[in-house]
Amino acid sequence: MAIGAFFILILVLIVVAVLGGGVYLIAMWLRHQQLDPDAEVPHTNSDPEPEPRPEHVRMDTEQKVRFVGTK
Repeated sequence: MAIGAFFILILVLIVVAVLGGGVYLIAMWLRHQQLDPDAEVPHTNSDPEPEPRPEHVRMDTEQKVRFVGTK
């Protein structure tokens, strides 16, 4: 019985190692594609104008805080 349990444990460890290695290889391949300096760079001229950034106001007390979008 102990030999059978040890054999099943070894099989499970092999399967987990193969699956983990496969996930690691896929992630490494995708990361390489994402960071490739020779990859095609998208054109930024067609991008819409960025939204204006919210106004930042320094307040002395918390009771005077203005939230973005309120009057």
